[in-house]
Amino acid sequence: MKNLKFHYILVFAALSLFIVSCDKDDDDSSGTENKITITIDEPIDGETISDCADVHIHIDFDATIENHSVEVVLHPEGDTSDKIIDFDLHDHDKEIKFDQEVDLCSYGAGACFHLEVEACVDHDCEEKATAEVEFCIQ
Repeated sequence: MKNLKFHYILVFAALSLFIVSCDKDDDDSSGTENKITITIDEPIDGETISDCADVHIHIDFDATIENHSVEVVLHPEGDTSDKIIDFDLHDHDKEIKFDQEVDLCSYGAGACFHLEVEACVDHDCEEKATAEVEFCIQ
């Protein structure tokens, strides 16, 4: 009888290990890699904007798992030190939306601008997703 109880304990332990290892293998093979899609809805690359007082900046950050950190920088073309927008956000939502109106009239007609956008794919920001557009005002 003692051997029979020992046998059942061994069988139960072996089955428990098998079930746990199957679950872990299934998790590893699921391909749950975080991917971030950055969509700059406004302004459009190469666009010339007629109303310099009401320039709409609209960006969507969509992650398959979660966002970690996002950055938005707007500066005049050729002058990275003049940051009109310098936005950083650390947030773990799957969707982050950035909307802001800016007045660019002080830069004068024909001025061009560079919008640079970056998102960290992982928490340590070893991998980044990026997007950029250039646009001008009339």
